[in-house]
Amino acid sequence: MANFINTSIFIPLIPLVTSLFIFILLVSFNRTLNRLTKPVTTLVALSLLGSAFISAVDYFKKIEGELFLSKFLKYFEETNLVLHLNLVNEKIIIFFSLMMILVIVLSFYKLPRKKGYVLSMIGLGFIASLVMISILLIDFSVLI
Repeated sequence: MANFINTSIFIPLIPLVTSLFIFILLVSFNRTLNRLTKPVTTLVALSLLGSAFISAVDYFKKIEGELFLSKFLKYFEETNLVLHLNLVNEKIIIFFSLMMILVIVLSFYKLPRKKGYVLSMIGLGFIASLVMISILLIDFSVLI
């Protein structure tokens, strides 16, 4: 059980790392990366799908628990930041990830793929990651 709880740290980190990686590539190879809209869209959507998959595995195995961030990040040693992993949070993350994938796919077909498209995909991945972190920081099972 502890291994599955420890892998839940990857739920918000996968889209965050993917967005940062694409951003570094965008800064390095601006002209080339602005032309590669399909791979960028696919990477961001797959990162969100990976987060939804990890959360779905945790949900179907009924894994619940708390994950203290001080174990993983030295910057949070003095704080009591806890990621709450319970069935309600997992449902919310799965639903949110699928909705963000839908937004990304719709924006791929509806938005013009000009200069700011890749940056908007990076922003969507980064915002999705921040929302997932905030969902995991709040214990929604207390509210229900």
